[in-house]
Amino acid sequence: MGHKKKKNKQRKSEECSRCTREGEAFYCFKKNYVFDIDMARAFVSDGRESIELEPEDVNYSVDRVEINEGHLAHVDPSIPGIVAHLYYPAEDGTLVHAHRLIDGHHRASRCRQDKMPFYVYVLSEEESIATLIRSPKGSTPEHLVGAKVPVLD
Repeated sequence: MGHKKKKNKQRKSEECSRCTREGEAFYCFKKNYVFDIDMARAFVSDGRESIELEPEDVNYSVDRVEINEGHLAHVDPSIPGIVAHLYYPAEDGTLVHAHRLIDGHHRASRCRQDKMPFYVYVLSEEESIATLIRSPKGSTPEHLVGAKVPVLD
């Protein structure tokens, strides 16, 4: 069973470049995909429950990004991360459906370091597509092209 939504307020350090930047995006697959993290956070602020990310998935996610060790000391590991649906074309032309942690890598790393479970919110397919700032042509399933996404207040 997941955690109830907590406010996304981390302890910020005035000296940490990660804490002081405004607006956040997540880049993956050599910057071919770019997600709007501020929009993703707005979607998950709807009160949905979080789920525990399996330790293998935490390891996979953390091991594929650059972790700023100085930032780990002041992140709040109790704030869940965000997982998005991701589609990418395979070599044979089929569209592969996967999931990717797009927010919370430092919190996940901190949880791994402290031997704590890491929780995430999962975006819907429509929310995941809406948060994409950039993606390769052909990376959106036909059933989601032009999908109506919830309007943010």
